[in-house]
Amino acid sequence: MVLKVHVLFEHSPDLRPHGCSHIRLLRPLTHPANTGAFILSYGTRYTRADVVIVERLWRSDISLKLAEDLIKHIRKDKACLIYTIDDNLLDLKPEEPIRQGFKTEQLMAIRYFAREADGIIVSTNCLKERLTRFNKKIVVVPNALDERLIGNTVVSQNSATVNNGHKVIGYMGSYTHDADLMMILQALREILRKNIGTLEMQFIRGIADQATMQAFNSLPIKVLEVGNNGEYPDFMPWMSKTVKWDLALAPLEDNPFTRCKSDIKFLDYSILGIPGIYSKVLPYEESVRHLETGYLASNNTGGWVEAFECLLNDDTLRQKLAKQAQEYVLSTRTLKHCAKNWQDAIVSIMN
Repeated sequence: MVLKVHVLFEHSPDLRPHGCSHIRLLRPLTHPANTGAFILSYGTRYTRADVVIVERLWRSDISLKLAEDLIKHIRKDKACLIYTIDDNLLDLKPEEPIRQGFKTEQLMAIRYFAREADGIIVSTNCLKERLTRFNKKIVVVPNALDERLIGNTVVSQNSATVNNGHKVIGYMGSYTHDADLMMILQALREILRKNIGTLEMQFIRGIADQATMQAFNSLPIKVLEVGNNGEYPDFMPWMSKTVKWDLALAPLEDNPFTRCKSDIKFLDYSILGIPGIYSKVLPYEESVRHLETGYLASNNTGGWVEAFECLLNDDTLRQKLAKQAQEYVLSTRTLKHCAKNWQDAIVSIMN
């Protein structure tokens, strides 16, 4: 008998799934590699199934009572409850901007889902260790990208080759990473000033506080507008066609929250054939090979300035990093190779 699996993805009031919902659930579970493994349904409302997967907060108005009512329905129908989360939301400091978006009631719901679930699926080993106090049955399924969204992207000539030596540094991220960017602000300002006329910085999303943007006044920066391509299945094809970067950045602070994050930016940049500089912290140290598939920079101004100067002045090294990083992602971190891990995780928890 084929299992019926229903996914309650995290969503905003507009009822659309978040980017992490596409990456972590919808793209893997609908990938051809899982065809025939189960009968899949998904949405914002509970539907009876053999397995119910609840993602993160599920809904923006989540409360402990809503979580309890949902689990009562699941238990009444004798379904297997799987909880999935990809961020250590429990260790966010109250003063952090992202934490201010969560109420105590919502964090209580996360703890409740984690305790009551028959099993949890997470994206990193660090997050597994953090949640073990709530549940002993935790399966790690690392992030992987859907190759169908990218097409046949190959490492191409960098923009400097075709723009008379003019190079472009890029940064892409959600609006919760201002602190990460501010950490390397001095290094960025220094390298942009030093290369006025030959270097430009481009942003895709990534900055919530306008004061952060003001720190780049008089420097060559540009914000790329996503337009109607904001939803993940549209965003990745748009990025692959639009972005022409010589170098991409992924700064990340080192704290209990960030240590549980995944290497998703490494995957995003690498599959597009863009060499990157990554903070030398746990999420990237586990997958980026220094000076082979990326550059791991110490989290201080000197470390990032050194990284900029090394890569901006060495076209051959950048090309090498881009090629080897892309080969790694295409051969091991796409859904073609990894989608079945979700099938195995579901069966493992059921058993």
